[in-house]
Amino acid sequence: MKKSANWMVSEDDRILEYLDREGASSWWEVAHDFHLQQRLVRTRLRVLAKASWIASHDRGELDNHWSITTWGARYLDGHVNADLVRPLPALRPSYATRPEKWAGF
Repeated sequence: MKKSANWMVSEDDRILEYLDREGASSWWEVAHDFHLQQRLVRTRLRVLAKASWIASHDRGELDNHWSITTWGARYLDGHVNADLVRPLPALRPSYATRPEKWAGF
């Protein structure tokens, strides 16, 4: 039995199940088939990728394709506890950080 963690939302299970069933798909295909907001799907795909449950496949100028990884499949099978997985946050870009003189260092 799978158990969702506090970092997961209800759409994450649906996205993982879709990728498991349909194979590699673009964010647009997922959003269209579930009638979800595009922004939500793109955000959740990035979060699931940071948790290593899905992988992105670069297709050049086309939208990336996303596919489920072994960890994502094991989560769907109930063998991975989502509470033990934490997606790593992205580093803040240099333009979004305060210079040391402003931070008081």
